[in-house]
Amino acid sequence: MVDAETSNMLLYILLLAALSLGWWLGRKSYSGSDGTGKKKKRFAPDRDYFAGLNYLLNDEPDDAIDIFIESLDINSGTLDTYMALGTLLRRRGKVDRSITVYQDLLGESGFTKVEYSEIKLNLVQSYIAAGLLDRAENLLTELRLEKGSVKIRALELSANVYQREKDWLEGVSALTELLKFCPSSERSGYQNLASHFYCELAEEEIVNEHLSRARECLRQASAMDKHNSRVSMLFGNLEMRMGNYKEAIKNYLRVKKQDPDFLADVFNPLVECYEKTGKKGELQKFIDNTKAEETDTYVLTALAHYLERERGQEQARQYLLGKLAQNPSLRLLMQSIALDASSSEAQNEHKLFLKVLKENLENKAQYQCSNCGFELKNLLWHCPSCLRWGMVKHVRGMLG
Repeated sequence: MVDAETSNMLLYILLLAALSLGWWLGRKSYSGSDGTGKKKKRFAPDRDYFAGLNYLLNDEPDDAIDIFIESLDINSGTLDTYMALGTLLRRRGKVDRSITVYQDLLGESGFTKVEYSEIKLNLVQSYIAAGLLDRAENLLTELRLEKGSVKIRALELSANVYQREKDWLEGVSALTELLKFCPSSERSGYQNLASHFYCELAEEEIVNEHLSRARECLRQASAMDKHNSRVSMLFGNLEMRMGNYKEAIKNYLRVKKQDPDFLADVFNPLVECYEKTGKKGELQKFIDNTKAEETDTYVLTALAHYLERERGQEQARQYLLGKLAQNPSLRLLMQSIALDASSSEAQNEHKLFLKVLKENLENKAQYQCSNCGFELKNLLWHCPSCLRWGMVKHVRGMLG
C-alpha cells in the first residue's frame, strides 16, 4: 500500500503529464502560417483532455486515468505517460487495470527493444502485485537473457518472486548470478539477502533431520555474509543439538559480537552449554560480565532467572532492583515483584500488581522492526511490513 505522500506525488506527475499533453495537442494544431501568408486557425486541445484534467483536479484519479487512456495515442512519445499510468494504477491497488495497460503496450508495434523490455519489467511488477507469480516467473526467464540494467532488474525481481514462493534454492541462484553484474555498492545488500535464503534452507533441512545438509547451507550462508548473526545462532543450535557444546558456545558468543541485540535469544542455550561442558569458571566469567555490562531488559530478565536458580530469590531480586533504578522497565518491575517473598499481606498486593502488569505486557509486542517500526510478538527474520531481513529485534525502553 502506497503512502499518502507518494500517492500525491504520483498524482502530480500525472497532472504534469496531462498538462504536457494539452500543450502538445495545442502546439500540434497551430503552426502559425500555412505558407500562403495566412495564419492557420488555432484549435483548442481535445475536450477529453479537459475532462480528464477536471477529474484529476477534483481528486477523482480513476476517472481521469480512464479519460487519458482513451484519448492518448500509443507511441514512443506517450510511452512514459502510459508507464506512469500503469504504475499509478498498481500502487492504487488497481492491479488488473495496470496489467491491461502494459499488455496493450506490448501488443503495439513500433517500440524499440529497450522500450519493450521496460514495458515487460513493469508488467512483471504488476503480476507480482496481483500474486500471479508463475506469469512473472515466465516473463523474467526471458528478461534474464538480456544484458545490462535490464538483466540486473530482472534478477532482482526474480529474487523477489522466489522469496514470495519460498523457493530459497532458486532465490540463491538468482542472487548469485546478480552478484556478478550488480554495482559494487549494492553487493553487501544482496549478499545479506542470499545469506538469509541459505538460513531458510538450513532451517528446512534441520526440520527434516538432514543435519549435514543444514551445516553445508550454513557454511554457504556464512560465506555470503560473515556478519549475519542469524547464521551463528543457527550454527549454535545445530551444534548443541548434536552434542558439540564447545562449538555451540563459540557460535553463541559470536552472536553477541555480531549483534548484541540478539544475546537475549541465545542466553539460555549458552548457559546450558556451559553447564553441559562442566566449565563453571567460564560460565561464572560470562555471568559476571553480563551482570556488569548488559542493559537489555530481556537479557537481564533471563539473568535474574539464572541467579534465582543458583543463588536464591533475594539475590536475584536485589540485582533486578539495582538495574531497575538504572533502566526503568515494566518487565523488570514485574520480575522484581515476582521475586519478593515477604509477608502474606504484601504477597496478596503483589499478586494484584503482577496480574495487572502481566495482562498489560502480554498484549505488547516483544519485537520491533528497526527499519519500519512494525511490531511483532515473536522473532521473525523477515519483516512482514517492509520486507527487510534481519531488522526485527527486541523492543527497547520502558515497555521492553
